[in-house]
Amino acid sequence: MPKTGGQCGPVSPPPSDDRRSRLERWASLLERDPQRLVALLRPSWAAGDDIAPMTASPSAIDLAWADPVFRVTGLAGRSRGDVRAFFQLSAAELDRIAAGSWRVPLRPAWQVAARIRNVADPRPEKLILIGVMVMIASVVGAAQWLG
Repeated sequence: MPKTGGQCGPVSPPPSDDRRSRLERWASLLERDPQRLVALLRPSWAAGDDIAPMTASPSAIDLAWADPVFRVTGLAGRSRGDVRAFFQLSAAELDRIAAGSWRVPLRPAWQVAARIRNVADPRPEKLILIGVMVMIASVVGAAQWLG
């Protein structure tokens, strides 16, 4: 086996792969019980407790914290800052995953998992958006042509 740089062992994946694999694991944890209701947090810009869910159900952050693999691999705590650093998320991305509103304080776990996957790989979501925009442009163009 060739030696590189005097070190033996596996090469660590690039940070983006590590981020994506962590987000995928988080989503799969939620999908173990897809109908479970997951409490959403207040958005980061709203006043109030940093991590208190808006209902008595556990939040997606609580479920990530309950995973011993995440804690052993570096998830330091349940605060927004700890979760953002561990999963390499922006404040907007974390809000997109875990935040709700007073009208929607709970979501099924499968919906939160879908939010996580959309943050991990936004390409399919962008394709849907582009498709909708093309359809709207087509309808407006047809209405202009017929009118």
